[in-house]
Amino acid sequence: MSVPSGYVAGPLLENFYVHTWTNIKYAGDSSLFVIIVGHCIPTQGNQTEKPVADLLAALRQGESYFLYSLGFYTGRHAIIFGSVGDVRVVNDATAMRTVFYAAEGGIIASHALLVERALGGRPAINQVPFQYGFPGNRTPYERTKVLTANTYYWLTANVVRRFWPFVQLEPYGVDAAAAETLQRSAFALRYISSNQPVRLTLTAGLDSRAILAIALHAGIEFQTYTYGDNTLTDIDRAVATELAEKFSLRHDVINQRFEDPALEKRLREVNYMDHHMPWVGSLMDYYPSPESVAVLGNSLEIGRSNTLSARRYRNLVPNSAESMANLHYRRVGVGKREAIKAFGHERYMEISRQAFQAFIYETSFDLVTTSMNPFDLFYWEHRMSAWQSLAMNERDFYGHSFVPFNSRSIFETMLGVSEKERYADATVYRMIEMVDPELLDLPINPKQWPQIDAPARAESVVGYA
Repeated sequence: MSVPSGYVAGPLLENFYVHTWTNIKYAGDSSLFVIIVGHCIPTQGNQTEKPVADLLAALRQGESYFLYSLGFYTGRHAIIFGSVGDVRVVNDATAMRTVFYAAEGGIIASHALLVERALGGRPAINQVPFQYGFPGNRTPYERTKVLTANTYYWLTANVVRRFWPFVQLEPYGVDAAAAETLQRSAFALRYISSNQPVRLTLTAGLDSRAILAIALHAGIEFQTYTYGDNTLTDIDRAVATELAEKFSLRHDVINQRFEDPALEKRLREVNYMDHHMPWVGSLMDYYPSPESVAVLGNSLEIGRSNTLSARRYRNLVPNSAESMANLHYRRVGVGKREAIKAFGHERYMEISRQAFQAFIYETSFDLVTTSMNPFDLFYWEHRMSAWQSLAMNERDFYGHSFVPFNSRSIFETMLGVSEKERYADATVYRMIEMVDPELLDLPINPKQWPQIDAPARAESVVGYA
């Protein structure tokens, strides 16, 4: 395989190449090293200014301590660690920086197509319809798999190993969980935003309101924006504009799509499913540079509520391949269900069951369902790792995606709150109130908005053609 255009040799390892836009840090030598691909960001003041040096020091104390220490960082990253001849890779808490590997072993890459090209030959494509992630830890490419959260891939042995969770989480009260989530998320946002422009997506949703609270508490400079051009985003755009005006924020509404066939081709190369592809060109025009920080609230639902409508059904508890396949299908939209019907429903379900059985076996999922609610674990390790993570690859075209609370230890804190309080989103609401109760003066996701047809101020709305 030839080296892809725009890639250069990386440190320490042979046949290791990184794109010139990639942030990369390393420490150590051939006998023991840590290589950070992306951004690994501290969440508390007792961590030093050099995460890679701290993580190498932790690795010297043992692999378990290294993985434990990694849980106190946030950011979107893949970390290659070990020694020459004994190489392993782990990604961030929710696998937001994708790691793909060859099923037969020997190859890892940031994108599935890079693995396929390294393998050579014509890729075999599985035509099964899917939504919100391909079933299990598989991909449409038959020879390529995806690394899911809370596991690492031992490249040298071609083995996936689970390292979390093996014990019950410590209980937390709402106030304590809210305070810790807020303080550590704000610390991380201050850390990554130094000397970089910050853009924050603003909608009518709760995750967006929480991110705004964190940014305000961090005391950094930032701008907000909302994108959309149809009735599905009318309320988001209207509420966001009024919210930004209330807090004197510079806010932009991006309401024109930028269509470019060449860009679309590149986007389809990096992903086998799209997320916000029609808006990437407009966002590339909006963001000052690819070094900008794109702050998002994705994955907050891990620590609050998810799949609530499914939790009362015994046949949907994701502790077996059958129930995982059932739950995964339940989340599929009407249009995709029609495609599954045309493909063959039972054929689809059998492929899904087999994929989830392999996922359970390879990730040891069945060993930890007593340590944590299977719904929370499945949402974290499949929904985030197999679906949401791919959306981040599209964002690489315009900025560094950053989720301030994408830290295993922060999620542990939020998940320690009682399920009743979590399902009521008590921790998130309390966190927002700690910053400014007026952040909740405007309702969360209202069904109607009285000012939806009011013209926004000309100086605050920008259209990108």
